Amino acid sequence: MASEKQQLSMLSLACVLLMLVQEMSCLASTRSSSKMEVEALLKWKSKLDNKSHSTLSSWNGSSPCSWRGIICDSFGSVARLNLSHSAIGGTLQHLNFSHLPNLVVLELTNNSLFGNIPPGIGDLSKLTYINCRQNNFSRRIPTQLGSLRSLQTLVFNENKFNGPIPSSIGNMSSLRNLDLSSNQFVGSIPKEIGMLESLNILVLSTNDLTGSIPTTLGNLSTLQDLLLYGNQLSGPIPLEIGGMRSLTRLQLLGNNLTGPIPSSIGNLTNLSNLDLSRNMLSGPNPSSIGKLINLKSLSLFRNEMSGVLPTEMNNLTSLTILQLGANNFVGQLPPEI
Repeated sequence: MASEKQQLSMLSLACVLLMLVQEMSCLASTRSSSKMEVEALLKWKSKLDNKSHSTLSSWNGSSPCSWRGIICDSFGSVARLNLSHSAIGGTLQHLNFSHLPNLVVLELTNNSLFGNIPPGIGDLSKLTYINCRQNNFSRRIPTQLGSLRSLQTLVFNENKFNGPIPSSIGNMSSLRNLDLSSNQFVGSIPKEIGMLESLNILVLSTNDLTGSIPTTLGNLSTLQDLLLYGNQLSGPIPLEIGGMRSLTRLQLLGNNLTGPIPSSIGNLTNLSNLDLSRNMLSGPNPSSIGKLINLKSLSLFRNEMSGVLPTEMNNLTSLTILQLGANNFVGQLPPEI
């Protein structure tokens, strides 16, 4: 009996010692990580312009959790870096992303940052949110972005990025919001974007994209906003567009699209805004458009469409904006419009 008690006592002591060792190991690891984070952030600050040094005056010492724009997790590791609207200037070249292993949010909106996004950004495996809009970033976005499997939001609009959109973007399986608008991207829309089955918002407007709209976009059944306007896209609107049954906004205006509006457009019954103006679309307005009972705005002006407007348009009782000018329609509007 006494032997059993001794064994239990020894086992309990061993468990306590093991827990202490693990806790000490975790603490040592956290301290080491914190030191790396401090070194990485202070080195980056030292390479920014003089005005940035004033903005980041709190960035000194060895406790980054109290610095401007820094939020730490429960272990004291840097989890969020938010310097939006902070008037900082410089590049990201001297920010060692591999020394920020627990970063979840990177928010750099509306600053004077320039140059490229370093490939090292692919090391941020826990990152869920990136917003770098309204800066002067340029060159190509790195293919390493595709390594960010936890990323849910990627916003790079209103910069000067160029080159093609990398196909590796299709690997970002958690992505819900992708906005690359108002840049200088060229080439075609990667078909791999159709692999992003959790995507809710896709905005690629106001670039120099060419080629056709990928049929794979029809796989995006949860997509709510598809904005591709202001590019040089050509070819027909794919029949597969009818697969995007959650769409509320579809804006393809200002491209070089040709052919008829596919009848599958009638599947998009949640659509409230449809703008296909300023293209080279032809043929009649399909009768299936009458199924879009939630439509509030319909713009088809400045195309090459023809024929009589279908009476099914009488079903569009929510419509408040209708633009059909500069086409070749004949006859009268359906009486209920």
